[in-house]
Amino acid sequence: MQPASAAKGPARLWGRLIPATVSLAALVAVTVVDTVAGVVPIASFALTGFQTLFVVPWAISLMLARPPPPAAGTPRSRRIRTLVGHYTITLVFVALATGCMASKLYLLIVPLDAAAGLDAAYRTYGVAAVVVAALGRLSGGGSALPFLARVAQHPARLMALSFGIAALLGGFVLTTPLALRDATRASFVDGLFTAVSAVCVTGLAVNDVGRTYTYFGQGVLLALIQIGGLGIMVLSASFTVLAGRRLQVRSSAVLAEMIDADSIAGLRSMIRAIVLWTLAIELVGAALLYASYVHVAELAYDPAHPHPLAGPASPLWAAVFHSVSAFCNAGFSLWRTNLEPWAGSYGMNVTIAALIVAGGIGFPVLQELGRRTWRRLLRRRNERLSLHARVVLSTTGILIVSGAIGIAVLEWGGALGHLSWPERGLAAVFHSVSTRTAGFNTVPIGAMAPATLLLVMALMFIGGSPGSCAGGIKTSTFLVLVSIFRAERRGLPAPVVFGRELPGAVQRKALVVSFLSAVVVIAATFVLFALERHDPLHLAFEVVSAFGTVGLSAGVTAELGAPAKLLIALVMFVGRTGPLTLALAAADKAAATTYRLPEERVMIG
Repeated sequence: MQPASAAKGPARLWGRLIPATVSLAALVAVTVVDTVAGVVPIASFALTGFQTLFVVPWAISLMLARPPPPAAGTPRSRRIRTLVGHYTITLVFVALATGCMASKLYLLIVPLDAAAGLDAAYRTYGVAAVVVAALGRLSGGGSALPFLARVAQHPARLMALSFGIAALLGGFVLTTPLALRDATRASFVDGLFTAVSAVCVTGLAVNDVGRTYTYFGQGVLLALIQIGGLGIMVLSASFTVLAGRRLQVRSSAVLAEMIDADSIAGLRSMIRAIVLWTLAIELVGAALLYASYVHVAELAYDPAHPHPLAGPASPLWAAVFHSVSAFCNAGFSLWRTNLEPWAGSYGMNVTIAALIVAGGIGFPVLQELGRRTWRRLLRRRNERLSLHARVVLSTTGILIVSGAIGIAVLEWGGALGHLSWPERGLAAVFHSVSTRTAGFNTVPIGAMAPATLLLVMALMFIGGSPGSCAGGIKTSTFLVLVSIFRAERRGLPAPVVFGRELPGAVQRKALVVSFLSAVVVIAATFVLFALERHDPLHLAFEVVSAFGTVGLSAGVTAELGAPAKLLIALVMFVGRTGPLTLALAAADKAAATTYRLPEERVMIG
């Protein structure tokens, strides 16, 4: 009789002879030697061959591992989804590891300039392969699926994990030679930083996007921006809804809580509205921007050209990229100095500012405004906006006007001094809009006075509105804090906004969000001060910009060391998912109590 192991094929036999754990240990050992040795012509080929040799049994063991058997009575459709999910996760890890090995061989085979970054790029791909293999081993045998199933039942944990996975995968892809114009400049830290910045729709960048990334890399970056703007759950659910299929009850409940829908019944209409509003606004924005770009011949220059408008190499691509980046409040630009060459373009400034505002007021408000306008045209009657919409629109308008006045007064003869008088007013309004959410700039931020930087930091800390692409504590939270202060000053029993009393739960949530946000910013600033020796105000500016997912920089982002870049990436992640969301993700389910403890007063103030 044929042995069982042989009957299952040579692949399974190989997987049993060299288990994934053994191959991973050997891969780590070879990578350590390879990293220490650096790029040595013959030795590097041999070591890369050994690494590939150990990746093969690791991949086979991973593919042969099966998820845990389903419980009795599990529907066949669920068993199929489990198998598809398991092998999808496995294939992603195998593809990433294969890509790392192929990238190393690319550096060795393709003739490249003997740049100083060759060793760093070579080491990057080797270490990245080990990280992928380790993560794949942890998820082997289907152990990742039960974990993901538990996470999927908790909206806060699902949101944090989905953004984290998208950023990690994006970081790996942006480090491959296919995404880079110069493969010797590969750095996983830089790739991860850029991917986190894109998924968190921040816009902070350590590299010039137009010069560093190929069209493929720019496309990946744009996809990450769109994913971060819509949200991964909304994006995945939209395919189900638009295909005419029904969402599962549990998925609907989780998604409704994540996007703050009024009910599960209205979830389908909200998802459809979010996707359609996004595509429609981005399409209109791209058309308007194309009208501004199409007659500019310098846009066709190669990214290496010294002209400030060189980079996109196509007016259409520039229009699409900046429209999506503006609506998603990302702030990424294909030009070296962001939008500074366009400071005098009224059409471009107004279009970008309008896209930023539309993306920053939140999808629920956009849907309500669209529904109200449509009903008014059909029935010719006014419908009152909800309290949330009135709060968002009024606070947004007040912040834009006050911010524009402050920037104009402080920088009229400073950073705005080289512009004509009408252009100074335009730049002041544009930066008041951009500083709260987007991160585009038409004048150098580093040239602004300290007082202006403090004003901009305050606007960035407030951020955009709930349910939008923006970060910060949100406009509604800021108005609730102002209302609480006003109620205490006047001796009112509860804060009042537009003739309505705010519930205690809303007040507590606003206070908790503000407190946690302040703690995150202060703690990150303290650590950054300990890591770097740049201007303290500029370092604090970077932290607030990262937390507010704004993306403005005082000019020190590219000069930060690897630990500081990882810290800023973490702050961006916290700012996008929200401090309260991460706190809820880490917390266990509250225990029910049937008693109350005695009350006692403490002195305040």
